[in-house]
Amino acid sequence: MTGGETPPGIAAAAALDDFADALGNAPRWLLETGGGGATTLRICAHRQGERLEILAELAGGPVQIVLEPHASGWLSIAAVCSGQEVFRAWLDRPYEEYEFWPEGAAIPAGRTIDPPGRIGKRRNWINLSAAAWPQLARFANAAGIVAAIEAEAQTMGRPDSP
Repeated sequence: MTGGETPPGIAAAAALDDFADALGNAPRWLLETGGGGATTLRICAHRQGERLEILAELAGGPVQIVLEPHASGWLSIAAVCSGQEVFRAWLDRPYEEYEFWPEGAAIPAGRTIDPPGRIGKRRNWINLSAAAWPQLARFANAAGIVAAIEAEAQTMGRPDSP
């Protein structure tokens, strides 16, 4: 690590707290693909730098989303529905945007391929590949992308909007 870098564990904890702040300010989200729809992401618990628990109402049922920094320096994101984990991703922020990678993904050195999931630097949009997370296919568009945006966000100037 060189002089200006943040230690990985601290970066993951900071990202967790950034997401808590962003959701606290803008909890309403719109699904832009699949059948569309709206949801409110409600913060249930937040232990600064350690754990963020969010409740979402998706496809007619409650989904708990848990973010926790991992010893690897990545932020673990898990979604649980009816007591079963239905989604797991690992988040990193190597540049301005956040990247999602599925469990067990082979991430190439130098990140020479696009990640299968991204969140914008302002944390107001998200794109996920249904190829990387097949359980999301029912929410995807014809290109296999699941896209959601903060309800108050503008889509102008957003990269790869569906």
